[in-house]
Amino acid sequence: MSDAPGGQTFRFLFDQHVSGPALRQLRTRGVDVVHGAEVGLAEADDPEIFRWAQSEGRIVLTRNYRDFAPLVRALAAAREPFPGVLFLPSSLRPNDVGAHVTALIRWINDAEAAAANPVENGLGWLS
Repeated sequence: MSDAPGGQTFRFLFDQHVSGPALRQLRTRGVDVVHGAEVGLAEADDPEIFRWAQSEGRIVLTRNYRDFAPLVRALAAAREPFPGVLFLPSSLRPNDVGAHVTALIRWINDAEAAAANPVENGLGWLS
């Protein structure tokens, strides 16, 4: 599922604002996803989380627009490449695991169909 026709692989990092149960369900569907707490980032600040994801080639999935949007703008302005950030909108309730899974699977399928990462060097929203 995470290998797009154009060779694009989607790997994700969930920050602390994203459901652990959704992560487990996504893994059973073959999605390459880790939670920040699993990789030693439970106490990390947002710039550290962002840099780790960048170095590991992972798209950050978060609800934290206030902190991550400025990080995206700064790297984009510096023309420094990064996999991107996906935001969960407030319309996706934090405890609605099924909605989280469905939204990310839909995003992956759409990106695979386009053979591109639509958030590369930028940001986007799950719907």
